[in-house]
Amino acid sequence: MERFNQLKSNLQNIINEFSGKVGIIVKVDGEEIFSKNESKIFQSASLIKLFILEALLEKISQGELSYSDKKSVDSMDKVPGFGVLKVLDDNLSVTIKDLATLMITLSDNTATNMLIDILGIDYIQSFIEKKNYYETQLQRKMYDSEARERGLDNFTSARDTLKVLENLYCDETALFILKNQLCNSKIPLYFFRKVEVAHKTGDLTNIEHDAGRIFFKNSFVDLIILAEGENKEAVLLNNRLGECIYENFKNC
Repeated sequence: MERFNQLKSNLQNIINEFSGKVGIIVKVDGEEIFSKNESKIFQSASLIKLFILEALLEKISQGELSYSDKKSVDSMDKVPGFGVLKVLDDNLSVTIKDLATLMITLSDNTATNMLIDILGIDYIQSFIEKKNYYETQLQRKMYDSEARERGLDNFTSARDTLKVLENLYCDETALFILKNQLCNSKIPLYFFRKVEVAHKTGDLTNIEHDAGRIFFKNSFVDLIILAEGENKEAVLLNNRLGECIYENFKNC
């Protein structure tokens, strides 16, 4: 642990300059070396999609669904926000794997809502509870303004996010999808394409999250960042923390 003292000091200094709230965990080769507010509850934004993906994996492992199952994207399925399905032609035929890939790599809200409908929101929440994700709740679909007006939202913590990612990394397909993330303006911005990163972002007004694993030559680092504050400042926090980790391990 002593060999990481300077790194921990640098991470803390970056966090001290952030005016908002942050939950963070850093693990090196499976050993936790730094954390702050790891169980603090934040609006999950699109990090909730990680838990939907793991619930989907369970259904597939049980033989109740298959990645090759086909679904049709209808006009009523389409919602605003991130993604491409909303602008493609109606009645497009996609597979379950297509939906899972779009949900993660492009944070596609239409794909996400279709998977919620396929799995059932109650099933996903019961799965979350069964897996002991204590700070995580799925209470509404993406862009469900009526549910938000009723006070329903989605929540998670750095601790739960780390745990779900560690589970997903054990699945070859999920790991491949996470490594092909196309939203790379936060943790990997300053070292984009120099090393592999398997991660997922999330953002809302005053929310900027990014969480994933950075793969170095002989080492890997799990970096979980949940940030609440002014968006531009929170994105910069993610950038700087990611850069700090990269500079410390780039020769490892």
